[in-house]
Amino acid sequence: MTDLGPVLPALLEALTIADIGVVVMRFRGKAEKIFANAPAVRPLGYLPEEWLAAPLYGTIAAAHRERAAQLFERIAAGEPPPAAVELQLVHRDGHSVRAEFGVGRVEAGNETLLVLVVRDIGVAPKSQMSLLEADRISLVGALAAGFAHETNNPLTSVLLNLRSLRKQVLANLTDQPQASAIRCLDDITTGAERIASNVRALQTLATRSTTQTTDLAAVVSAALRLAAPTLEPRAHLIRQILPVAPIVGDEARIGQAVLAMMLFSSSGFDDKVATSSNRIVVSVEERDKTVIVEVSDNGRDLSPEEADHAFDPFFRSSVRGAAVGVGLGIARSVAIALGGNVTLAPRPGGGAVITMRLPPAPTPVPA
Repeated sequence: MTDLGPVLPALLEALTIADIGVVVMRFRGKAEKIFANAPAVRPLGYLPEEWLAAPLYGTIAAAHRERAAQLFERIAAGEPPPAAVELQLVHRDGHSVRAEFGVGRVEAGNETLLVLVVRDIGVAPKSQMSLLEADRISLVGALAAGFAHETNNPLTSVLLNLRSLRKQVLANLTDQPQASAIRCLDDITTGAERIASNVRALQTLATRSTTQTTDLAAVVSAALRLAAPTLEPRAHLIRQILPVAPIVGDEARIGQAVLAMMLFSSSGFDDKVATSSNRIVVSVEERDKTVIVEVSDNGRDLSPEEADHAFDPFFRSSVRGAAVGVGLGIARSVAIALGGNVTLAPRPGGGAVITMRLPPAPTPVPA
């Protein structure tokens, strides 16, 4: 521990006594593990010395190792760490363990240390909630009013048509009432299908699934169906969604990230003074072998504070984000975990551009 400096060993010892899991990695030409305390590796069935002797990323699920290595190297190189890093780990007996870490970077002479603090590992107690989980709840709350509005409209149509159909039946249908009843049934079917479509979109974006190849264009389209009631009263919504290569990721997490981008963009407009010139453009395309989701608007210009803190959890300001209480931290966390990134920049002519870049899924090697 002497190579960690005079203060860090004492701090790590204090965290161990407090039963807080900590892992330290060193980047000096190459990455290596140099410290892990018992609370960090005990849930994986290891003693600290056993875990340190294992291969560098040996306890990370095989499908996630390359992505985790790229993520840690980018953070060590100076990229801002996400609000939380979620990894799928492997227990000593082979079963999977989900873990969430906070990551800090320490510069020490000619080397860089990454300090990973365990926030949650395995099954978390119900009373505990990470910042990332809490940010997701804020996201769902922001959508609730819009989704209720979108659901209520077709439901009202269903109820009105049911009452009309009942009157038709009571009047002993003849040919003409029969035609009217059929039209009512068609209206009911249309309304029910609209409800079902919205529910399916919500399920896609709210239910966690295993990591798999995902159609980003379909995920963005589902997010748009849910976000439209919130976005359209503020600005004209323009969709530019092209077919793109599949990506690897959890549909629900990606959808939550895209929703956060849309809602942050919509907060650039005054919800009380909507004008016909307001625009939000949502596009999906491929550029330079990268899959892109971009949300741009011609709303209020970004302030220096927003540019600096828009990716912080629970970001709020007097301008952008205040109306919905959702920052871009969840979008950055999801993108970085998938080997991509999210940027926020001023839009030429006014407004903002939020861009998520994700790598396409690897091309299968022919047998």
